[in-house]
Amino acid sequence: MAAATTKPDKPTGRSTSRGRTGRRRNRPSPRERLLASATNLFTTEGIRVIGIDRILREADVAKASLYSLFGSKDALVIAYLQDLDEKSRADWARRTAEMTDPVDKILAFFDQAIDEEPGQDFRGSHFQNAANEYPRPETESERGIVSAVQEHRRWTLQTMVDLLTQLNGYPGTTQANQLLIFLDGGLAGARLNRSVEPLQTARELAKQLLMVPPADYSI
Repeated sequence: MAAATTKPDKPTGRSTSRGRTGRRRNRPSPRERLLASATNLFTTEGIRVIGIDRILREADVAKASLYSLFGSKDALVIAYLQDLDEKSRADWARRTAEMTDPVDKILAFFDQAIDEEPGQDFRGSHFQNAANEYPRPETESERGIVSAVQEHRRWTLQTMVDLLTQLNGYPGTTQANQLLIFLDGGLAGARLNRSVEPLQTARELAKQLLMVPPADYSI
């Protein structure tokens, strides 16, 4: 007598439904997907060259969701820059959490750039790149984009001024501006040369400057 053949159980619709539900729950929200896709495209290819439809395809989000969440592409650009700013500040805070010397904290800005540039294919400062795409902002939203770039720069400059005040006992605005120019130049050189050497040179120049207090004590 032949042995009975056991047929495998068919998956029930309920288990399949649970699997799909689980995947949906684990999937980032439409806002997160839009921001992640915009960040990837804007940092690698530029801002103006990327159209709305490209972002929507990358994010797998409907156009209606983009406009309900952000209102426009320019508003998405602003959100992208604000997100970069928040992440940059958080990374610098982590790097300096155990530091006590103001000099080390200032040099951490240079170390941050040295560590990041190879991983982002030597594209330079994403903030500078964004500002370069809007040299003459004409609309309110374009001015908002430039303002988001300037906000990051203001924070960097003010943080350096505060640290120089701790170091020297008085605000060193001129010195902070010089340090920021070193950082700007190092990032531009790293992009051009596709190397961290310009940033390392900028760091060394910054270190030398920090060893000499500014001559004008009225700053």
